Amino acid sequence: MLAWTAEPKVAIVSDTMVQSGGAERVVAAIAETFPAAEVFTVLYDPDRGPRSIEKRVVQSWLRRIPGSLTFAKLLVPLYPYAIESFDLRGYDIIISSHHTLAKGILRSANQIHICYCHTPMRSLWEMPQDEILRAPGALRPFVTFMLHGLRNWDFDTASRVDQFVANSMVTSERIFKHYRRDSIVLHPPIDTDRFTPGGSVGDYYLLASRNVPYKRIDLAIAAAEKLRRRLVVVGDGTDRLATSSMNVTFLGSVSDAKLLKLMREARALIFPQHEDFGMTVLEMNACGRPVIGYGKGGALETIVDGKTGVIFGEQTVYSLADAMLRFELLSFDSVAIRRHAERFSKAHFAATLRKIIVMACQERHGAPRETRLTATGS
Repeated sequence: MLAWTAEPKVAIVSDTMVQSGGAERVVAAIAETFPAAEVFTVLYDPDRGPRSIEKRVVQSWLRRIPGSLTFAKLLVPLYPYAIESFDLRGYDIIISSHHTLAKGILRSANQIHICYCHTPMRSLWEMPQDEILRAPGALRPFVTFMLHGLRNWDFDTASRVDQFVANSMVTSERIFKHYRRDSIVLHPPIDTDRFTPGGSVGDYYLLASRNVPYKRIDLAIAAAEKLRRRLVVVGDGTDRLATSSMNVTFLGSVSDAKLLKLMREARALIFPQHEDFGMTVLEMNACGRPVIGYGKGGALETIVDGKTGVIFGEQTVYSLADAMLRFELLSFDSVAIRRHAERFSKAHFAATLRKIIVMACQERHGAPRETRLTATGS
């Protein structure tokens, strides 16, 4: 690949992989693109992280701390030391998957570092005051001091990246705002081989999400109650939200097969949160089913209003309920929805990522501008 006479040796670096989420699915797709690459991660939980890469994972020294998988968030102040402890001198290309501190990996001058950025760390750049106020009063000075140090380190380590790749336009804007770096937008890969249409459509709406506040599960529940519509809620911790409602069913964590069946047979997915991208939206579309989503962030890059779903403008019960009523007056073409999702396939992601790496190699070795530009074509 330009700088090397043989196939370059690739290392993949990730933040923690202790849950099943979009970032973990992206790491698995990158690992599939480079099947010989080792995957270096701060912490890895084989029960919740991607099982397909388990034998290729190298964890940091933090794994030796008792309870590290359970209390991973409490160890964030140590993440920079864990990331910088990896010795990657034997690799030609480093691909980091970054949403916390993974891009801070140390590299030598002759290595190329591509950072796939899901977002600059939210608690450092988007909502540091919220993070401070969540801490007990006596600990707030310490949390303030810790965030200040991490923010400085995070900004400084942006210079260790040769090419930033953003998962959405929203993230690209944040990368420029916080790191003062340009980026190429490459949307996350959707497994269109796994998520396929099938089954008959039922009478329920679906919400698939982890039980965390910003996901705004409360909005979907309230809207379903207001309209007296069936809503099925699945995801880690959602069983703890169970009420005696006649309209809402809480299933908690479900198997992949069960989730796929629920997606295929739902009227629509409810997506009330503000996400940087939101892979679940396109996974639902790959099943031929539409999405009712909040019109901020990545949803504006994935939902075509009136074609692949319906967008609502405010994070309020009234706005979501109104969108659900509008949805019920429209008709949707499942074939067209599926075709829309196929534009975000894993094959497209892999091919484009390889071209971005070629472009970075050419940039390093002074290829003419017109030659470099051909590397970004899809």
